Amino acid sequence: MTTRLLTVLVLSLVAFAGCVGGEPAADDGTDVADGGAAPVDRSDLSVEATDRLLRDAGSFTATWSYSTTEAGETTTITNAYQVDLQANRSIETFTMSGPDARTDFETFVADGSAYTRYETDGEAFYQVRPQDDTSFQSAVDRGTLSYESVDDARLVGTETFDGVTVDRYEYSDLSTWRQIGAGAFGSGENVTVTDFTVVILVDADGLARQTEWTLTGETDDGETVSVEWRYEVTDVGSTAVPDPDWLDEARAQQTDTAA
Repeated sequence: MTTRLLTVLVLSLVAFAGCVGGEPAADDGTDVADGGAAPVDRSDLSVEATDRLLRDAGSFTATWSYSTTEAGETTTITNAYQVDLQANRSIETFTMSGPDARTDFETFVADGSAYTRYETDGEAFYQVRPQDDTSFQSAVDRGTLSYESVDDARLVGTETFDGVTVDRYEYSDLSTWRQIGAGAFGSGENVTVTDFTVVILVDADGLARQTEWTLTGETDDGETVSVEWRYEVTDVGSTAVPDPDWLDEARAQQTDTAA
């Protein structure tokens, strides 16, 4: 069922992609805390604006994660990027964990070389190759779908995220999900969607610091299934990329192979 859940999530991103375009919808439910940051102009929330803001900051950490839960078991994929544009260094970490297996890899890029450490079920090996740092664009691309338009997103208040005051936007529309059709969550299983929520946290500069989608449903047999997609940008302007502790081992393996 996990593959089908992933398909549903991808379809959701295509169908609803975003939640932060256009002007904030004003209604009686809007509640902005006194003294909070003024709402930003959401027309500025774009991939191009994000690119500019992160480049101007010089460094950042971007983390993308996707989780599925079914039959009480959760499978999670996490992809994190630490990027230092001034030093032209980055490290990407990928982790997939679940009830059956765990897979990890890290790629460190510096001085025109990429060093990758792979680990599967406790066994590690390394790869070294020439490469310019492309992690900046990869990290930004992970959040691309966060910037399309859902006009019904509402500004509901302000809060603090990663030490920064952010405006909180929310969107939910169960009726649209019910139009997907029976069996969309899994082969031959009807699922009633019980919750669909998108939350976007936007800082005073217009940078979406967090975008989160959650979708929960229940099968005819009473089994709860859910998916969650999250993209976060943290440590903006303060991310450092030190050498990983396995770098010497990777270089030693490269030397052994060359010999």
